[in-house]
Amino acid sequence: MSLLDYPTSHPEASEHDAKTLGAFYTDAQIADFLAWWAIRSPSDTALDPSFGGGVFLRSACKRLIELRGRPGCQVFGVEIDAGVHRLIREKLVEEYDLDRRNLRHADFFSVEPSSSQQVDAVIGNPPFIRYQRFTGEARKLGLARSLAQGVRLPELCSSWAPFVVHGIAMLRPGGRLAMVLPMEVAHAKYARPVLEHIRRSFGTATFLTFRKKLFPELSEDTLLLLADEKGRASCRFLSQDLAHPGLLSGIRERDDRSLSGTRQIDAADIASGESRLIEHFISPKARDLYRELKASTKARRLGALADVGIGYVTGANDFFHLGPAAARQWRIPDEFLRPAIRRGRALTGLRFTPDDWRRAVEIGEAGYLLHIRKDSPIPRTVRRYLDQGEARGIEKAYKCRTRSPWYCVPHVHRPDAFLTYMSGLTPRLVANDVDAFAPNSLHLLRLHAGSEITSDVIAALWQTSLTRLSVEIEGHALGGGMLKLEPTEAENVVVASPDPSQTVHLAALAEELDHAVRKGEDGAAQERADAVILRKMLGLTLADCELLRSATDTLRARRGYRDSINEPA
Repeated sequence: MSLLDYPTSHPEASEHDAKTLGAFYTDAQIADFLAWWAIRSPSDTALDPSFGGGVFLRSACKRLIELRGRPGCQVFGVEIDAGVHRLIREKLVEEYDLDRRNLRHADFFSVEPSSSQQVDAVIGNPPFIRYQRFTGEARKLGLARSLAQGVRLPELCSSWAPFVVHGIAMLRPGGRLAMVLPMEVAHAKYARPVLEHIRRSFGTATFLTFRKKLFPELSEDTLLLLADEKGRASCRFLSQDLAHPGLLSGIRERDDRSLSGTRQIDAADIASGESRLIEHFISPKARDLYRELKASTKARRLGALADVGIGYVTGANDFFHLGPAAARQWRIPDEFLRPAIRRGRALTGLRFTPDDWRRAVEIGEAGYLLHIRKDSPIPRTVRRYLDQGEARGIEKAYKCRTRSPWYCVPHVHRPDAFLTYMSGLTPRLVANDVDAFAPNSLHLLRLHAGSEITSDVIAALWQTSLTRLSVEIEGHALGGGMLKLEPTEAENVVVASPDPSQTVHLAALAEELDHAVRKGEDGAAQERADAVILRKMLGLTLADCELLRSATDTLRARRGYRDSINEPA
């Protein structure tokens, strides 16, 4: 069953089963396009490795009929779900006289890639099962299949990655792969070995992206991968960004299999993670300037200054977080309380101060964390609070019952700064001037030992157009236009690197920018940061800053308004 396969939910697959199997549903327009692109002669054979509702098999059959082929003996499929397999097999046998033996009920990873089972075209979309549920024998077999092809995938990969590798193994020399893939292929670290394998396996690989999302109802963004000429010695990566999927029909009508308008991108850089596909959505001038700055001594990665990680996980936030009134009521001693921020809404400037903490407490966005060390003797008042928690079953919550004792929250670290990681506009980086702590609703920055730079200065550097563009490139878009930054992505964000002699000026600038941001003047803060940091300290021109700002706006608008792009009637 596929990442996106069939226009409506399948009658024999419950919502829980579909989620477990990574099954979501696709429309026929995309399947018809992929079948048209991949199946090119009457004798071509085609395989859908996870056929689900059968939309790709139907498209393959229709395409072979157009070419005067024999779909009954040239189309193959594999499906792991027994009920879905049985129902769709019977329908396809009836509609297209397919040989029942061609539609197997099996885990695709159990199918041997022998030459007798290889085909000319593999089309479809792999199941998208995140690593938390991609476990047991399925994961072992998938990773083993990949390793057999020379691709070592990490344990924490989603199911689509080994699925693509095994799909390539099912192709004959000269064969073609045409798949719907999650956008993770373009940004996830674990996707790099897959991209490198694609680079080593094909003559060309084209990535088709869309300004209007292919599947607006899903939080996961997607693209189309068209990989041609398996077995060629060297591979070109190409990309094209289309306004909406309705344009695929026009490409088919023009029989434009070479996809006029594609641009070559650096395959080695993309496969290694040195650059990202999203960089090709901005103008070449902006892209060249960004890459020049990234490679120069005028900038460095955030990870060169600080480590970025997630906050603590309590397992029961409402129990472990107490307001001052509750702490007084239960008479919890101060040594068991740590000032804490609960959510990013508590952050209003570039610095989080004692006054900010008190204001956040008033609106329920901050308070205290109950922090008990394993070797601490527990006073009677704290014991009473824990007893009432046990009476409520708190110790049975998942994270609580997996640790001993259940009330000792691990990994409580005081950060030098906080970073929001789900943002509509841009993530906030805020210096921690109150020695507060935070749960995993925020990322935490901890400066490297002996760092010559303060967290206030990093917060100021974060305001420039260079960094705001880097955030858009290194992060990834989710449904509804939100931008998410994982810790490793945050560490890759580029910040300006002025001469150390400018530290005093940067500290003064940080205070100035803090006032502007608190007044809601984020745009003015960005312009001021550009004027002082990028132009005065780094020597960029006004045109350079405008180029970076325009590129940022392009990427932000692309993720923020993608569902509003209208297709022609």
